[in-house]
Amino acid sequence: MTWDKRNMLIATTELKRIGSNLNLPIHVKKAAIRLYIEAFKRKLLRGRSINGMVAACLYFACRERRIPRTLQEILDETSINAKNVRRCYRTLIRELNLKVPSTDPISLIPRYIAELGLDAETEKTAIKILQSFISKYSTSGKDPKGLCAGALYLVCKKKDKRISQKEIANVVGVTEVTLRSRYKELINKLNIKI
Repeated sequence: MTWDKRNMLIATTELKRIGSNLNLPIHVKKAAIRLYIEAFKRKLLRGRSINGMVAACLYFACRERRIPRTLQEILDETSINAKNVRRCYRTLIRELNLKVPSTDPISLIPRYIAELGLDAETEKTAIKILQSFISKYSTSGKDPKGLCAGALYLVCKKKDKRISQKEIANVVGVTEVTLRSRYKELINKLNIKI
């Protein structure tokens, strides 16, 4: 077996494994494979790990197709360090001239609601708050997970739900400081009274 074929076999096996573990749709896995093949043809793998490039391709495919998966979730399924994957991701973006779609915080809400065991009314209210904020203010440069955490905490506080900042922060994957910062920003900019 040639090195090229072996490389592709390793990459597709790893990609399918991660994709299955994260329950990713088939079209996302196929997009990631196409991206990997393009990177391979352009010799972008020189000096980079196969698994690092696979993770970067999967992350881009998720973002491009608006599948709410974070880089950390993909990293949790691999044994590669974050620095390696980020480097591969930046190389992909730069060398293949890819346009990076921003992650929509609203798309993350349903998953966090389910993980926190909150009701549909809480979900609806959190989405309305985020829609209102996004329509009035720029969210570029802000971590979408932080905005989700702030909105969820705001709704829980308004509805007197007994859920701590720490619990929300842990599920969403942000610090309590980030949660409080986004929470304060939401109540101040949207003039919400608690």
